[in-house]
Amino acid sequence: MVGVIVAVAIVILLGIVFTVGSGALTGKATSSRPDGNGKTLVGKALYRAKDEVCRSNLGQIRQSIQVNTDAVENTYPESLEATKLGDTYYKCPIGGEAYVYDPQTGRVTCPHPGHEKY
Repeated sequence: MVGVIVAVAIVILLGIVFTVGSGALTGKATSSRPDGNGKTLVGKALYRAKDEVCRSNLGQIRQSIQVNTDAVENTYPESLEATKLGDTYYKCPIGGEAYVYDPQTGRVTCPHPGHEKY
């Protein structure tokens, strides 16, 4: 009997821990992220990790653009696919939006809300 009570208490505590700050106990779950994702502690951690994947993808794309830039004519690759990194590198891991690439300047950005500064 004591074991059952302890198990129920642990489940209740875990439920509270994973919903603290999200408003789940009051029915008003909110997110501080611009895209509105990550309303629980687990969700927030998951989306922070995906933010880092997006930053990493953009960093690798930028390095590949530098490698594929013609130094003599100072021309950048025609498209992101010219970097030959693979399809998973060309879109945001959170929203699935394709990265925006300007072949005139060699600049690549992520259009996902909150990723403007990446």
